[in-house]
Amino acid sequence: MNKLTLILATTALLASGGGWAADDAEATIRLMGKAEAELPDAVTREITLPEHLLVTDREDQVAAVEKAEKGLAKADERNVNRDQGQDQAAAARERNAEMQEKAKEDRENRGRSEGHPEPPDPQGPPETPPGRT
Repeated sequence: MNKLTLILATTALLASGGGWAADDAEATIRLMGKAEAELPDAVTREITLPEHLLVTDREDQVAAVEKAEKGLAKADERNVNRDQGQDQAAAARERNAEMQEKAKEDRENRGRSEGHPEPPDPQGPPETPPGRT
């Protein structure tokens, strides 16, 4: 099975290699020479809209302008909202960093208080002399 696969792969490789070694192969991309410097009509001709699309009523044009203005206003509103959201996110990240720093300081300072109570005396409390309370 392995020998058959090897033979088939080698045969396919040799068969496909013939296209690579052709001397008269044409390049798919070539530079234009000076003789071909003039551009063809298909590239340089003017493209216009069909005449029936250019003739519109004044009311249609006004409605189109109003619709475009509404779209621009909505896009501007989205930009403002996005900027506000980014500002809020930055403020939240800053508050988070401050809280993390405070928590780190609290962990470091935990148990370092100078106000610790003294451990009890193993002999018990001192006796009070008679007559004093």
